[in-house]
Amino acid sequence: MAQIGGSMAARKALPDEDHVMRFAPQSRQIIGPDGERGGPSPAAFELREADKGGLSVTWVEYFGGFDRASRSAAAAAHRETLREKRLPASAIFAWAKVAEIKAAGKVYRKAIRVVHDPVPGNVGHAEIRHFTDDDLDLLEYMASDVFTNYDRVNAMDIPPRP
Repeated sequence: MAQIGGSMAARKALPDEDHVMRFAPQSRQIIGPDGERGGPSPAAFELREADKGGLSVTWVEYFGGFDRASRSAAAAAHRETLREKRLPASAIFAWAKVAEIKAAGKVYRKAIRVVHDPVPGNVGHAEIRHFTDDDLDLLEYMASDVFTNYDRVNAMDIPPRP
C-alpha cells in the first residue's frame, strides 16, 4: 500500500455488512456477578490521546471473510502494533458489524463513520470516528449492546510471529 506523508493511504468507509474487532485487556472487561470476566467494558472504548479522534479497531474482512481464521489473522495484525508484540491470554477481541456501530451512533445523535486507516504493522487497521469520551452513554451502549460477541485470545489460534 502506498505511503503518503509518512502514513499509509486509504481512509475509505467500510461496508456496512463487514465487521471490526476491538482489543480489550482483562482490565477493560466486564466482571460478572460470579467474578468471571466477560465482554468489553465501556472503558474498552475510551479514546486515548494517541488515538487522535478515532477509536482503533481492526477490519476483519480485510483478512478474508468473517470466519475464525480471519479473526485470528486480524488479531495477529493488531499484535504487531503493540510495543511488546504479544497478546495477553486473558485479553479478548470483541467484534461488531459496521452497520450496528453506525446505528448506535444515530441513537446518540452522532454521525459515526468507520473507515479503513492502515498503520505500520496492521494493514487492516480501521477507526471509529466522530464521538468523544464525553459520550458516556454511547460508550456504555457500544460495550453492552453492540460489541457483544468476542473471542478470548487464548482460544483464537493466533499465528505465531514470524
